[in-house]
Amino acid sequence: MVQAAFNDPIEKSKLLQQRQKLQEIINDIPTRQWLFEQACQPDDPHQAKTLIITMMTSSRLIWCGDRISPDIYSEALSRTWVWFLEDFCQRYNPEKASFVTWFNQKLRWMILDVIREKAKEEKNRLHPLDGEDDEKIYPPCPHPDRWEQTIEEWLILVQNNSHLCKSCQMQQHSHVNCQVVLMQILLVLRDSGSENFSWDTIAQQYGLEGLSLKRFCRTRCFRIFKQLLAE
Repeated sequence: MVQAAFNDPIEKSKLLQQRQKLQEIINDIPTRQWLFEQACQPDDPHQAKTLIITMMTSSRLIWCGDRISPDIYSEALSRTWVWFLEDFCQRYNPEKASFVTWFNQKLRWMILDVIREKAKEEKNRLHPLDGEDDEKIYPPCPHPDRWEQTIEEWLILVQNNSHLCKSCQMQQHSHVNCQVVLMQILLVLRDSGSENFSWDTIAQQYGLEGLSLKRFCRTRCFRIFKQLLAE
């Protein structure tokens, strides 16, 4: 049934409507071993991973957060999906836990991380550190000899990895994700050059403060961008 869903969109749609069946499949070691092997083949165009993710979400086994604040849960959930896509083939063991169990364990830890970060941001907002506005947070900068060519290559790279960049969203501003911000930064660099680059100007487009956008890029987006360049 899973193999049929893997190759046929109609069968996939039928399977995703059977919550009980999905739960049985997710808890079946040989089946998830097969899915794991398919997802981690070098030539798989995310087809198997996409099936695994849709099965997980349709099964409704992903922890819903209970009394966790919606903005904290949403941020932690998006970060966990990024982690899941990055670490799945290297760290997941289908014999030890189901996809959802492995995911839920990380989700709970990620929620704690977000709560800590949120508390730290609130503390910094109420008691800002001296010179915080002067933090050296730079956008990506290509070599002058290949400026336009490199930026065009980077724009394509970010656009083609939407599954990784879009899921990384800014807390309390779900319309601001790393793909949107990285592409905007690259477009400004392409059209205006680094000497005319302004965090405040970009931030205003999303109704944000420049410092908030810089922090988001430093802690989240530039890390993802660096990862893409390394692949």
